[in-house]
Amino acid sequence: MDEYNQINLTIDWHQLIKDYQQKFSHNRVREKNKSYQLFPQATPQTPQTIRLRDYQQEAVINWFKNKGRGTLKMATGSGKTITALAIATELYDKIKLQVLLIICPYRHLVVQWQKECIKFNLNPILAFESVYNWQSELSTELYNIQSNQQPFLTIITTNSTLINQGFQAQIRFFPEKTLIVGDEAHHLGSPRLESSLPRNIGLRLALSATPERYFDEEGTDALLDYFGQVIKPEFTLADAIKKQALVPYLYYPIFVKLTESEAFNYAKLTQRIGWALGKMRILKIMIT
Repeated sequence: MDEYNQINLTIDWHQLIKDYQQKFSHNRVREKNKSYQLFPQATPQTPQTIRLRDYQQEAVINWFKNKGRGTLKMATGSGKTITALAIATELYDKIKLQVLLIICPYRHLVVQWQKECIKFNLNPILAFESVYNWQSELSTELYNIQSNQQPFLTIITTNSTLINQGFQAQIRFFPEKTLIVGDEAHHLGSPRLESSLPRNIGLRLALSATPERYFDEEGTDALLDYFGQVIKPEFTLADAIKKQALVPYLYYPIFVKLTESEAFNYAKLTQRIGWALGKMRILKIMIT
């Protein structure tokens, strides 16, 4: 029995959904201001000033209905980060989630996530750049989690650190009750990154406005196979503006034609990429 099926046996998803719906049955207020209440210990707590919008609550419930897997396809700025942290908080409250692992494609997103995590009373380890900056702390806190000396651990890392041997060596120490969140998850559909995603973590959530990888159906399938299919509601830019999650604005796409030399190089590179993908598919068939 794998870790996902094992942890599913310990979670009453139906009761979790019922409790969550009751908790927010009268909540229709959005985030009010920038004053945040901090709670003792670095365990997930929803600030009193933050209330999820209707579509965010629906996304949380549908992720629960999908038994802890799924991809949120929501427009940039519509509150994917807050939704993910709300899920982590609810899992901590109901099943004592032990670890939250967040993977970002870029360093500046690590910093953005850190700021949001602090609002939820979390003190994340920022695992990126030199392994000497974070590996010792991560090892210690994973040990503390395993020995019940610490209730909760948050790690924010980058795609490039994820595939690093130093981080991969730590993955087997992550406990059963770990939630992995892939931010801008379409980046994780590349073969090297997808193969580096931890299989021993069963609770999985992907966030992306565009989870479908451009001209890479195989990568998209691999991504959705790992995290779970897109769950409702899908939330477009038009939806976000209509719901006043984003301010109205005019969107003018500007199309630029390639020069003759650029078009030649583009065709040449496309052909080389096609050959490489073809070789990878053949190799994969031979292995399987």
